[in-house]
Amino acid sequence: MENSSFIQSAKGSARLSVIRRGNHGLPVLFQHGLGGDAQQVARIFPQDDRFDLMTIECPGHGASACPCPPTFSLESFYGHIEAFAAEHFPHGFVAGGISMGAALALALAIRNPSSVRGLVLVRPAWLLGRCPANLDPIRFVGDLLQRHPPKQAFDEFVASNLAAEIRRSSPDNYGTLIDYLGNDQPKWLGKLLTDISADGIEFSVAQLLGINVQTLVVGVEADDLHPLALAEQFHRSIPGSRLEKAPRKDDALAVPNYYARTAELITGFLSEIAEQAPGGSTDSVRASGKETAGVARDELST
Repeated sequence: MENSSFIQSAKGSARLSVIRRGNHGLPVLFQHGLGGDAQQVARIFPQDDRFDLMTIECPGHGASACPCPPTFSLESFYGHIEAFAAEHFPHGFVAGGISMGAALALALAIRNPSSVRGLVLVRPAWLLGRCPANLDPIRFVGDLLQRHPPKQAFDEFVASNLAAEIRRSSPDNYGTLIDYLGNDQPKWLGKLLTDISADGIEFSVAQLLGINVQTLVVGVEADDLHPLALAEQFHRSIPGSRLEKAPRKDDALAVPNYYARTAELITGFLSEIAEQAPGGSTDSVRASGKETAGVARDELST
């Protein structure tokens, strides 16, 4: 059964929507991507009573309020979910997310190693720093929305070389950018897109190599905003992590499709964690990835 409630953000700047499904399973805090909401998570998360899913819709997303004045940062988003996790998951939880949500989940795993029991990164978009080049198209759209009325912003984007390039290389990303330019979007969306895509939570190579929980990384091809190469870098950098590929989101012929396959992968991963005794060792998982640590350190330092 799914239920929703509201909480006040950590510093009282916004009223946040919390969507929960399940009551007695393995607790999983799974966050949506930039411009997404809890429904985005629900489409890839397994319908399984063994897993208790929670999603906090970040300020300006879903049913959550927008801060006044509109100010957005990944650190502020992180502060909200960390405070919630500390209060609601005293015995630990699995952290996961899509794109922006993956960056927030990664921060939870690095900063709260005694609480996070597993990590799921779906189509990650950030690695170690701020303002990743792969998010240039989102910054471009955000800038258009801040400078022009929606119709003019839409027309300028569609006529741009960037739009032509991304339409060829990543049709699903093109559709996402077009959705951002829709007539019914809130007036502060441009600032949200620009602020968050230019932001980041900075980590060191050593922090990635020090992650000590079972980790699933899911990537797809033909996704310019979430390059498969980035998912591969995470796999090489997090000891013992598992890398899986899902079908392209726009592949209508794939069986199972992106959503079903991602749910299958998450089901298998969470099932293993649920079967482990509380406080069980993950040394065997880490050991399988130790030989890649030196390679990952060299690669990420270049």
